[in-house]
Amino acid sequence: MSHQEVPQPILFVIDHFRNPNAGTEGQMLNLIKGLDRARFEPILLVFRDSEYLRKYGFPCDYHVLGHTRLFAPVTWAALWKLAWKFRASEIRLAHVFFNDPSVICPPIFRLNGIKTIISRRDMGYWYTLAYRVMLAISGRFVSTVITNSDAVKQVTIRAEPFDLSQVHVIYNGYGAGETFCEVPADLTELRTKHLNAVFVGLVANIRPVKRMEDAVKAIGQLHQSGHDVHLILIGDGSQANLRLLASEQGVAERVHFLGPRADVKACLKALDIGLLCSESEGFSNAIVEYMQAGLPVVCSNVGGNPEAVEHGETGYLYPCGDVAALASHLRRLSDSGELRQRIGDNAFRCARERFSMETMVAKHQEIYDGLIGPERSG
Repeated sequence: MSHQEVPQPILFVIDHFRNPNAGTEGQMLNLIKGLDRARFEPILLVFRDSEYLRKYGFPCDYHVLGHTRLFAPVTWAALWKLAWKFRASEIRLAHVFFNDPSVICPPIFRLNGIKTIISRRDMGYWYTLAYRVMLAISGRFVSTVITNSDAVKQVTIRAEPFDLSQVHVIYNGYGAGETFCEVPADLTELRTKHLNAVFVGLVANIRPVKRMEDAVKAIGQLHQSGHDVHLILIGDGSQANLRLLASEQGVAERVHFLGPRADVKACLKALDIGLLCSESEGFSNAIVEYMQAGLPVVCSNVGGNPEAVEHGETGYLYPCGDVAALASHLRRLSDSGELRQRIGDNAFRCARERFSMETMVAKHQEIYDGLIGPERSG
């Protein structure tokens, strides 16, 4: 870009922004923060306001549509009015996140002269017949699709009207994290009580898709074989069923619920192994956070997980739902501190090389330039 050119505005669209630590919202926030402001000027559009935005604001100008019902004429009318204003202010490109905005935005934006990128970040569990019909129409107005793993790319191509040339994979980006942060007091106390134990951490909200019961059952098997392994669960959600299962497995004293935490990275410093048991993952933020913390990873072989974890090198993959295989990998790692160190070191190096914030931002900027460039030179 020459010195005479002004930064090109990029409109980011999401239905809500409530939690900067959530997966998609966090990645979008980091992308916006990382953009080269000499080249791009981000603007945010949310379909509905949130307590977070009202209290903390956002690192760029933001607009609130004020309507959320996908089939309501007032929603389409309000978006059309805003799109016309955006195009009048020289916005030529929009990057749209989440499902409903990706249905309504592409046709309205295209008819107002704004190109649209949509993001796909999961394995398509939300695809219903109604969504497929709508996406078959709105997808024809989409210029480019960005997915966060090759697994998600394949699902997207099968379900939506895109060809390979339209869909690009950009892995999630992560900052280097805090080099110096103290282990939280509650975890320090827990480790002091169990000096010889191996601590396995699982960071996820308690939902059926996360299959946390498999982790509890695996700890039960390890307990039966005489292994002193504890499970740390970090995340929101109802704990009652998992607590009952832990009691039935005889490991109630070995399964610890920390609830939702803002200091996850500090918590990871107190752990020995990172675990994820999900039956569906587009690309897991938790896995890369484990790797950044230098933890060996054990995870289900689903979705984008095998793209992040190299079996035997940075962790171990197991067939989803196979508790015996899960327990076997945990047993192997718990038996050898040297093995945990070697695989954890490999994971740390891999995370730094493949999943940096700088790489994620740079790849997005290349795509933005490619879509805006023809209009600049036209």
